[in-house]
Amino acid sequence: MRSLPLISFLMLAACGQSEQSVSYKDSEGNDRSISVTENGDTRKVTSDDGLIRATGARGGGNARFPAYAPQYPGSTIQSAVDMNAGTAATGGVKQHVITMLTSDTPDDVIAFYKDKLGSSGKSVKEVKSATGPMLMVGGSSPLDMEAMVTAMPASTGGTSVNISLTERLPKS
Repeated sequence: MRSLPLISFLMLAACGQSEQSVSYKDSEGNDRSISVTENGDTRKVTSDDGLIRATGARGGGNARFPAYAPQYPGSTIQSAVDMNAGTAATGGVKQHVITMLTSDTPDDVIAFYKDKLGSSGKSVKEVKSATGPMLMVGGSSPLDMEAMVTAMPASTGGTSVNISLTERLPKS
């Protein structure tokens, strides 16, 4: 599961590449690799053991917003990434991560989503992190939440908004 942030980075870093592999050691010291394949605006990331699979698209053509967390008004979708980690035997997670850009402030974005999420009946916990404000939805920690909304200043100006939707996969 620790590889999910690495996958998000690889999905963005693969721009302009047709195929690339990254090797790393897992938490038990085993050699592992992740392959990144790019075809136009679509990127696929797969681990050598098949436990991690991700597909993403620049421009967010595959972005799916739940009713309780709609697209931020006036924002531009930058990307949408679908990720799976784990197996039927071990359980795991499915994630859909959407990145948007807006000219509003991080505090405006968080206030919008706090209102939307609160009125939907979802439990919401606000967290201040080093990168900016964050909302955890439907849980009290990243391990048991069903969504996370973050808002942080973008390097190009404005605010980068990320919505990460998480679905737990049951063990079979």
